[in-house]
Amino acid sequence: MKEDVRSEGIEVSSEAIATLAAQAANEVEGATVYVARPSSSITSRVKREFMHKGIKVSREEDTCRLGVYLKVDYGTNIPALAEEVRAKVKEYVEGLTELKVEDIEIVIEDIEPPA
Repeated sequence: MKEDVRSEGIEVSSEAIATLAAQAANEVEGATVYVARPSSSITSRVKREFMHKGIKVSREEDTCRLGVYLKVDYGTNIPALAEEVRAKVKEYVEGLTELKVEDIEIVIEDIEPPA
């Protein structure tokens, strides 16, 4: 299911939004986007959700909500990391797509054990 954002003749797919968000999140030290097996359910279709590269995209008109699924390094300050990821993802997506990001949910899926 591909949802597109259309603005002045430009279309941005949910897949592209997810890719941008994943790139931004991966730039934060101590965080790696956690890519789980893809799942497509009737619920996600009804809610207009799209999951790609560890990012869930829920869209309405010219706004979106994102879920960012992460694996973090052991010993990382999770609240500080989450805020940094939120800021970076919001800046990337809004700056490159002109789409308004209403909310970013951070989900810690795994913690990398100490070396």
